Amino acid sequence: MRGITSDSPSESRVHTGAAHTPHSILGIGAGVPTHFLTQLAPDQPYKEGSRGHVSEFLSATSAESVEWATKLANMEGIMVGPSSGATFKVAMDLAGRSNSKGKTIVVIAASHGIRYTAHPLWKGMKEEAKVALPQPPNMSKDEGTLFWDSAKA
Repeated sequence: MRGITSDSPSESRVHTGAAHTPHSILGIGAGVPTHFLTQLAPDQPYKEGSRGHVSEFLSATSAESVEWATKLANMEGIMVGPSSGATFKVAMDLAGRSNSKGKTIVVIAASHGIRYTAHPLWKGMKEEAKVALPQPPNMSKDEGTLFWDSAKA
């Protein structure tokens, strides 16, 4: 059985022999070839094409990763981080191929998007929430007890 892997991000395709460059997809693409891929074909150089059980290396850019993570949150209610966004982008590319008809594509979302609230991924949603939601009362511990009066919001 051969599998297809995502060599995300596009900015760091070291498994295909490309140079590592900075990107914003946390959790993948640290610029170091993965040890288990070296073991699959120890004498084979890193290049495009297959390697051991891996039949193809695909990728997603940092921007595509954020786009797909946002789509999953907005359209499906699935909050994922940028690496899972990259994985879903690659899966959708595969699903769009004519030879994928009737086949099952499995995607693993490695972590929940809540881990990435400081990441630029959620910038647009944070700005939208600031406009749409009322600001909470002063929560300073130096002040007396404050209560939120929703009738005044």
